[in-house]
Amino acid sequence: MKPLTEKQRAVLAFVEDFCRRQGYPPTVREVAAHFGIQPRAAADHLAALKRKGYLHREPGRSRGLALTGRPGALSEEVALVPVVGRIAAGRPLLAYEHLEDRLPLPRSWVPGEEAFLLKVTGDSMAPLIMPGDLVLVRVQPRVGRGEIAVVLIDEETTLKRVYEEAGGLVLKGDNPDFAPLRFSSSEAAELVQILGKVVGVYRSLEGRNGR
Repeated sequence: MKPLTEKQRAVLAFVEDFCRRQGYPPTVREVAAHFGIQPRAAADHLAALKRKGYLHREPGRSRGLALTGRPGALSEEVALVPVVGRIAAGRPLLAYEHLEDRLPLPRSWVPGEEAFLLKVTGDSMAPLIMPGDLVLVRVQPRVGRGEIAVVLIDEETTLKRVYEEAGGLVLKGDNPDFAPLRFSSSEAAELVQILGKVVGVYRSLEGRNGR
């Protein structure tokens, strides 16, 4: 690989550190903000790193930067996905105080540009999703009818299937012991926020058989 300038080394170190901390690569604007430079200048530095073989870009993704698989770099085949223990209203979704761990997952398992793992505490989606499971969530503000979403309702986070209806929004669990939650259009706009779509579930079988 071709040698780097001092600034290019700094930019590459930031990209590597960002990937390790967040589990996904920074945008051009995030690089620019970190160094206090214009987005065009940040794009030039990233383009130079790409030409020299330290980065490549995955087409069609705004967070399409990927580190090459050189020694000491985070492999492009692995994503460090943040594990979130709780989500509070009014704070960034992946705020540092929410993060409990980061798990390496094959990048092919991690859909979309941003994803996180959420520890499940309730059983409203049982038996499909149980307390103690980790659900893999792709960050997005809307989901299709009947899809499972991580939903923030006022100060509480829940997993529910989402149904938009003419009169408003209905959130349903798979567990029949839980009644559906119904919101008028105005209530949904004020109280309900969809944080992402559940796209996978991890469940440890250790310790469950003896319960």
